[in-house]
Amino acid sequence: ITARVARALAAQAGCHLVLVGRSPVPGAEDPATIEAADRAELRKALLATGAYAKPAEIEAACDRILADREIRATLADLEATAASVAYHPMDVRDPGFGKLLDEVLAEHGRLDGVIHGAGVLDDRFVRDKTDEGFDRVYGTKVDGAAAILDRPAVGSRFVVLFGSVSGVFGNRGQCDYAAANDTLDALAHLHHAEGRRVISIDWGPWGGG
Repeated sequence: ITARVARALAAQAGCHLVLVGRSPVPGAEDPATIEAADRAELRKALLATGAYAKPAEIEAACDRILADREIRATLADLEATAASVAYHPMDVRDPGFGKLLDEVLAEHGRLDGVIHGAGVLDDRFVRDKTDEGFDRVYGTKVDGAAAILDRPAVGSRFVVLFGSVSGVFGNRGQCDYAAANDTLDALAHLHHAEGRRVISIDWGPWGGG
């Protein structure tokens, strides 16, 4: 979803874009798979290499290759329309995320808008939740938002938080994810009431359209 929004912003505004994501910047794809057009062809190409013995390993490799392709395609699209594009591989829970926001503000003199679309899932019953898993799900949403909202000069025109209907209605196995999204809604109300343009969009099921 965030990539779609970034494309729309670049196409309409021709703005400078700074992207943050957990995925590393992908290198060039292996020639052994580069001609595979879809997942079925990727499976055949990976089997032909002899490097993978288990179906789970092949599926994981397919996921990684397809994700890397999507990152390359997104960056290429943005570079064609945006004033500039920079990508920083980083976990938004890391203190370095706040430092990055400060650096972008210092470099450009202003940071007009921020869209916080980071999120991870770790669906399981409450009895099976771990502290680390809860922090990863909750912290990715809330710690990232806090780093943005704690800096009044960041997002001087708007801050958009990507929440979920799970924060409104709950969802099976998602107590951490629901709590995180409900907190985003509360943060948006709080900061918007203080005079900033902050909104939280509670996305529903999304099919990519």
